[in-house]
Amino acid sequence: MRMGLLLGLTFLILSASTTWAQPEEEWNRTFGGPGHEVGGPISKTQDGGYVLTGMTESYGAGNGDLWLVKVDREGGRVWDRTFGGKGVDVGESVTEAEDGGYIVAGYTTSFGAGGKDAWLIKTDSDGNTEWDENLGGAGDDAAWSAEEMKDGGYVVLGCTDSYGIGKGDVWLVKTDADGKEVWNRTFGGPSDDEGMAVTETADGGLIIAGRTDSYGVGEYDAWLIKTDPEGNELWDATYGGTEQDGICSVQETDDGYVAAGFTNSFGSGEYEVWLVKTDLEGVELWNSTIGISAGDFGNSVQKTTDGGYIVAGWTSRDGTRASPDDALLIKTDSGGKVEWMALFGGDGIQSGVSALQDEDGGYVLAGFSNRGEAGGFDLWMTKLREGRKEAD
Repeated sequence: MRMGLLLGLTFLILSASTTWAQPEEEWNRTFGGPGHEVGGPISKTQDGGYVLTGMTESYGAGNGDLWLVKVDREGGRVWDRTFGGKGVDVGESVTEAEDGGYIVAGYTTSFGAGGKDAWLIKTDSDGNTEWDENLGGAGDDAAWSAEEMKDGGYVVLGCTDSYGIGKGDVWLVKTDADGKEVWNRTFGGPSDDEGMAVTETADGGLIIAGRTDSYGVGEYDAWLIKTDPEGNELWDATYGGTEQDGICSVQETDDGYVAAGFTNSFGSGEYEVWLVKTDLEGVELWNSTIGISAGDFGNSVQKTTDGGYIVAGWTSRDGTRASPDDALLIKTDSGGKVEWMALFGGDGIQSGVSALQDEDGGYVLAGFSNRGEAGGFDLWMTKLREGRKEAD
């Protein structure tokens, strides 16, 4: 494992009532070889370390293999595993299972029934495959999010061209503990609709985040869907304006839901990071737009111990949705007001994909970077400790 280069941390103070000391970067790490590695979904593990997933061109059997990397609490690599065949295989989500193994979701062009199929892999605690299942039909299908449910099965969310009624529909699949499909549901209309994140809620149902071109008022609108435990829709709500808006991550809160993504309808008129807070019925309570450049995008949101939120994303200097320049980590209070932001990139390219708060109160940001030592893009993670705050 290689120590990454210093990442050009820039720190912005945006709180009017509190003075924040600059967070201290405890460590940063990059993982990769001579080819490109991209991804960055991260989860905490029971042993105090972390697990990441993505795609590697440097290792494995194909043009790009799904990559799973286990690291310790200091970011040191413990082991890594590749999964795939001759095609392109990508990991988009990873969580630790109750038995200490890992559940990885993504897509494969090496196996399955269609051009691209959703792929669900269960490993043991050392990353060795216990089982894997391809999900999909003759069209292109992919999984962006998966987690273990209280009944021991798994729920998988993504998009499908094989089923449903539109060009692409939100796709929800429930499996048993061995990855065998129990049921699946599609949500959408005649245009493109996509599910980005799913989590089980306190009532045993599910909350789904994504975007829709079939409903709402704009080109794309952010979309939340609430289901019962069997995946039957209880309500849905769209959020947005006349331009493109979407949400990529959702978390349940004590009084509702918080979602993070992007908006081109509100704020400065350019793309901005967007936080949306709702009640338990999906009624919007507030939203917050956060921008520093021509294009800013939120990828994940997590609650913090002080009642606020930590948001991972990236900023694009030219305003496009397809070209990250700097990784972005944003801390807000409980009302979505920015307390501080940290940027990473400098003369290189970095993207923030996911973030979490560690048990010691610090924050871990993961994504990918071309500022490592091996060449191309590498998986990347950094640990920050929040500075002391004092009232003015």
